[in-house]
Amino acid sequence: MSMPDYTTQKYTVAFIFNKDLSKVLLIHKQKPDWQKGFINGVGGKYEEGETPGQCVARETKEETLLEIPEKNWVYAGVIEQPQGNVGILTAQYSGPESDASQGDHEKIEWFTIDPLPKNVMPNLRFLIPVCLEKLTNDTLTSVTITYDQ
Repeated sequence: MSMPDYTTQKYTVAFIFNKDLSKVLLIHKQKPDWQKGFINGVGGKYEEGETPGQCVARETKEETLLEIPEKNWVYAGVIEQPQGNVGILTAQYSGPESDASQGDHEKIEWFTIDPLPKNVMPNLRFLIPVCLEKLTNDTLTSVTITYDQ
């Protein structure tokens, strides 16, 4: 399935699952300030002309040192919000979990999916299951989540 129009999207958030889909790779956020102390997915801001897959492949390499090609990313949906829409992508990493290493500046860690840690960003409690469903069930096309503020 091709990705929908993403011209309104400014950011990506991605969820990378391990080989047997039992763990997800997340980041202990230090910035921006409103995420400090929380755990979130990999991702960041689009650079000029990037597609969601290119953005998340670049951000993943910068933040985790994992190289997951654009073609391996699956578009799961979008979070619509006033400060800029966020493309939601997911991938399954078939290599050893030890391949992931801290990149830029924030600590990364593989977490079991159930239970997730208490300090995950609140929406991860439904985004991670949606992404897992997207990887395992080809009848789910995409989701749209809308925040008014």
